[in-house]
Amino acid sequence: MVKIDVSKCIGCGICQNICPEGFEVIRRKAHVRNEKADCIEEAAKACPEHAIILSNQDNQTDVSNNQNFSRGRGFWRDMGRGRGRGKGRGFGRGMGRRL
Repeated sequence: MVKIDVSKCIGCGICQNICPEGFEVIRRKAHVRNEKADCIEEAAKACPEHAIILSNQDNQTDVSNNQNFSRGRGFWRDMGRGRGRGKGRGFGRGMGRRL
């Protein structure tokens, strides 16, 4: 079975270029045309966002190169940095420079 994780798909069209009989891009999202196409696995490996999920129907295990790691977000995203705390003058009231 072949699925597209639409939350990860950026509509780059690489899958369609590698495997036009297997994939098509409609409204900036990839869609499966023919999951029995010979080039499906190659397109899944080339997907930069790992949005193509290949699974074996016998035991439903994931056989794609899909890794459950957050990519490109940086360490500090969830650490409270960049959310406007302190407005660049410290972390709380009274920490800024007094004039």
